[in-house]
Amino acid sequence: MTRPPGQSDACAGMHRGIRYSLRPNAAPGYWRYAYAIGGKVHSGRVQGRLALLAIRRVQMRIDRDMRSGD
Repeated sequence: MTRPPGQSDACAGMHRGIRYSLRPNAAPGYWRYAYAIGGKVHSGRVQGRLALLAIRRVQMRIDRDMRSGD
C-alpha cells in the first residue's frame, strides 16, 4: 500500500519527555532517527519494515541512553 502524493512517511513523537524524529532511509526497511538527551544529539538508523516497529526500537534506544546517563 502506498501513501497519497504529498504525504510523508516521516514521523515524530515523544517518549519519556524526549522528542524524537523518524524518517525512512533510502534503503528499504531502514529508518533514520534523531533525538537529544541533555544537549547531546543521538542519531542513527534502525531496521524495521513497519513504522511502528522502528518507533519501538527508537524508544528502546532512548530508554537505554537514559539509563546509562549519556
